[in-house]
Amino acid sequence: MMTSSTWIVDAYSRLMKTMRRVYRLAVSGPSICTSWLSWIGLSAALMVASCQNLNTYSVNDDIQLGTQAYGEVTKNQPILTSGPEYERVQRVTKRLTASVLELKPEIAPRFEWEVIVIDDINTVNAFCLPGGKMAVYTGILGPAQDDTGLAVVMGHEIAHATERHGTERLTRNGLMGSAVAILVEDEDYQEVASVIANLGVGMPWGRNDELEADFEGLFIMANAGYDPRDAPRFWERMSAVSGSGSGAGNTILAADSLEEFLSTHPSNQRRIDQLTAAIPAAMPLYEAAQSRNQER
Repeated sequence: MMTSSTWIVDAYSRLMKTMRRVYRLAVSGPSICTSWLSWIGLSAALMVASCQNLNTYSVNDDIQLGTQAYGEVTKNQPILTSGPEYERVQRVTKRLTASVLELKPEIAPRFEWEVIVIDDINTVNAFCLPGGKMAVYTGILGPAQDDTGLAVVMGHEIAHATERHGTERLTRNGLMGSAVAILVEDEDYQEVASVIANLGVGMPWGRNDELEADFEGLFIMANAGYDPRDAPRFWERMSAVSGSGSGAGNTILAADSLEEFLSTHPSNQRRIDQLTAAIPAAMPLYEAAQSRNQER
């Protein structure tokens, strides 16, 4: 696994190499002038691709794509079917899915919610595919510490599904790829255009999707009776894991500064700040859930 500093140096080197190519193309002669219309067209296409909630897929497509991908992603994985880790994930999932069914009645009941636990201590991760198919790796259970910490992670992943980020991303990628292929004929220009499109649209929207999932996930966990004030604390723990250099091979850890610009994930500090600001709005849901639990 690359360390954080090595990743930044490598990404920065690749970015500078691309920018030098842009410069060489820009000064190579009058040929670039003939491509201005293509670049204007590409810019217009990227503006369309960057529209919020743009999605050419149906909800049924989400379900079908998620089901197909679930089988492939989980194939040959060591799956737990019993034990305390399994019970913990199932317990938290049950409460969170009940919460999202209440908060998102327009879409959540259409999904086939399911979770598996993958016995892989070296993968600090969890995911929810389009359509509600989820997986939690045992490597995330340590940083999560308890049910509330796990609810932060899983609420975030569930929000990715209900906000339909997966198929929105497929839509953006398809539009960007088609625009580059159609509007930019020269292969050198295509390479540059793809990098620009990714930096200008793909990565920023990836970060926005993550922040939106953090925000929506906070309300999902609060409505399920998990204290939203623990969400920033979880990301503080993840920040500490990231800074220690002892992280695992695959993680949901985000980056900072330049690494954030070159990443699809926001920095941990940005997530902490946003979640902290949203806590007052989520607290009434948590307090109402606590009252319901006391009445039972």
